[in-house]
Parts: sequence; structure tokens; C-alpha cells
Amino acid sequence: MFNQLKSEFLKLKYSKLFIAVPILLIAGFILYGSLSLSAEGTQILVSEGDEETNAAIHGVIGFFAFTFENAKAPAFREIIQSCMSCNVFLWIITLILTVQFFCYDYTAGTVKLPIAYGISRVKVYLAKVIVIILYYMVCYVLFNAITLGFTCYWGGYVPCFAELIQYFGYIGLNFLVMVSFILLCLTVCICLKNTGIIATVLCVFTLGGAVIYTGIWQNFHSHTILKYLVWLNPLYYWLNMGTFRLEYGLVYEIMIYFVFGLLFLLPLSVLLVRKQEFK
Repeated sequence: MFNQLKSEFLKLKYSKLFIAVPILLIAGFILYGSLSLSAEGTQILVSEGDEETNAAIHGVIGFFAFTFENAKAPAFREIIQSCMSCNVFLWIITLILTVQFFCYDYTAGTVKLPIAYGISRVKVYLAKVIVIILYYMVCYVLFNAITLGFTCYWGGYVPCFAELIQYFGYIGLNFLVMVSFILLCLTVCICLKNTGIIATVLCVFTLGGAVIYTGIWQNFHSHTILKYLVWLNPLYYWLNMGTFRLEYGLVYEIMIYFVFGLLFLLPLSVLLVRKQEFK
């Protein structure tokens, strides 16, 4: 397994994705930094609801960048909220990395080489999954660390150790959502195989789910069918993390989503890999 992991990592290292992902993250950071030029901050995918249901955030969900009550002395809660607003862009980068890296062997036919040497298709698949998740984890942590540093510098705030632990705890929750989203992308990749169709389906699903949720979130649980569609969408969790709706069972929902990815999507994708030939 170690040799296969090394092989998959080298494929990634010498591919354009290895450089493209950091470049896209830098572009996202530049976009995030440009939001600081607005005196009143920037709000993205914001929806207002019943203030009585959540007085702490005034009945609002969404992403808020640099929306500080006092720009000269922001609270650390506002800094975290601003930093986590970046996650609204990162699903696109996750999608690009996962689909392009996984589907390349399909289109080039190189996936047949390790299989011809007796390496099982499941081992090849799991190696790809691990490499994608680990590489993106490193990029993701560095990106969020730099984002926090920039935001604290801009706001003149020096966080203590406990606050840093709190911040990276939130970032860790967001990453669990990303892991399940990666597994969802891979499952779709195995089923559809065509890169263009895969990207279209996942983009419509992700953006469509976010639009649906912002429209129905006040009475979300009364929509029997739509709520299950939204629960599969990573932006459902990031929209709520952006406004710290943790007291409404969000951490529990994130853990359920992560377990769903590990215990359902991963075994399902492995089963599909066993049943289908790589082409």
C-alpha cells in the first residue's frame, strides 16, 4: 500500500494540479483580502430569518467578511467569522482537485498499469482517496492559518493560545465536511466518468442546494424531501458555521455527515470500483 501511495503522490506532484491548487487558493486569498477594502465589509449568500429563533446572530445565516462592529477593535468571534467566510469558495477548488486528479487515469488509461501488475483496483482507489485528502488538508490548513494571520494583522488583534485552538477547532469541523464532499465527488466520478458531466452535476448540486437552503431555512425541517437534499450539501454546514449556529446541533450534524461519508459513501464507492473496470 505504501508504494501505491507513493506512486499516487508522485502523479499528483508532477501534475499541473500540484501547482494549480495553491494558485487557486492564493487567488481566493487575494479575493478575501480585497474584501477588507470595503469599509462596511462584505456579505455573501446571506439570508435573514426570525430574530427570535436566534437572537445571538439576529436570525441571519451566511458568510461575513470584515463585517466588524468596530473595525479598529474587532472581537475575535468576528475575526473567526470573517476567516471562515473563505469556505464559500473552497468547494470549487476541492471539486477541481478531486475530479481532475481522479478522472485523469480514466481518460489517459494509465490506471490499467498498476492493475496489470496485480495491484487491486480497491487499493489503487484508496491510495487516490488518501493522497487527495492529505494534500488538500495541508493546503487547507496553511490557507486558513495565513487568512487568520492577515485578518488579525488587519484588525490589530493578537489572539491567545486558547483562541487559536478554538479557531482551528472550527476549521477542523469544516474540514470534516470537506472529506465527505470529496467522497461524494469520487462516488459521482465512478458513476459518471465523464469529467464535463461530473463537474456540471456537482456544481448544480452544490450551488442549487445553497440557494434552496437560503430560501427555506426558516422552516427548513418542514420540507421533508428538500431537507435531505440540503443535508448532502457542504454549503449547508458552512453557511451555519459562518454564523456559529453550533447551539442548534450543528456539530452533531457535521459528525453525522462525516460518518455518512465514511460508512456509506466510501464503502459504496469501493463496491462500485470492484464492480467496474477502469477505462
